[in-house]
Amino acid sequence: MRDSIRAILRPGGWGRKGRLRVAEGGLVVALLLMAAIAWSPFSPLPFAAGLRFVLVAAALTAIALMLGEQQGGLRYWIRELLPTPFIPYTFLSLGTLIPIVNPRVADGLLMGWDERLLGRELQAALYSMPLPSWSVDLLSLAYSSFFFLPLALVVTLAWRRDPQVARVSATITLTFLVSYTGYFLVPAYGPRTTVARDRWESLPHGVVGGRLRMLLDEMEATKTDAFPSGHTMVTLATLLCARRRARDLFDVLLPIGSLLIAATVLLTYHYLVDLLVAIPFLVASWWLSAWLAGPVVAKATDDR
Repeated sequence: MRDSIRAILRPGGWGRKGRLRVAEGGLVVALLLMAAIAWSPFSPLPFAAGLRFVLVAAALTAIALMLGEQQGGLRYWIRELLPTPFIPYTFLSLGTLIPIVNPRVADGLLMGWDERLLGRELQAALYSMPLPSWSVDLLSLAYSSFFFLPLALVVTLAWRRDPQVARVSATITLTFLVSYTGYFLVPAYGPRTTVARDRWESLPHGVVGGRLRMLLDEMEATKTDAFPSGHTMVTLATLLCARRRARDLFDVLLPIGSLLIAATVLLTYHYLVDLLVAIPFLVASWWLSAWLAGPVVAKATDDR
């Protein structure tokens, strides 16, 4: 079974054509599962909703197979960056599917877990701590860089023709997809709608922070996405891959990623438990990508 899965989801860079890479195959599987949910007997969605997911999966497959494996040029770049638009498309489409699988919102459960971890007084202090306007701007900028950090890593590795760029892309894409499974298991809006609502509404607007948060709210069609913290998972996966394959870029991404993870709690997007649970979810996605695409190995210091 393992060999057959690998044969379908074979990573690129091996000089073979006519096969999906692991990142692309993972997205195709996710889209087909989404179609199955949309077409389930419990779904109120029209037939066209599921058909849309199938057509997008077919388009992704067709584009990947037509592009093949290239050593340079426009086709090389399109293939290396092909998963990029399909990841946010998948995320933004989850909002109508999550209630079909699990209609129970679990914010009360997560608040209880947070209270056990922190204690009632510390929990109240965390979600009422005042922040200066400049720090809210800085945290909002870091938080909004979520999709750009992994993209910067993939672009850098593709530019350098790193032989493991497909493995890195697989690791990051599967980390996104594994985080999405948590939204079905434990749907939750996050503390900004519950225990930290007053804190969220009283955050300083600052120069750019308020506009960024408003824009993210308007763009985010999937609202019950607190558990686990996908921001934490993907950022840590990006940092781990960067540390192994692009240490110079890692030095740049580390402070941004650290602020991003801090912002998930300080800006009340996530409960503390969401960040803690992100670790085992990340381990699972890291293992899955290593199993299917091969591990992301550290680059030797003399490897050019």
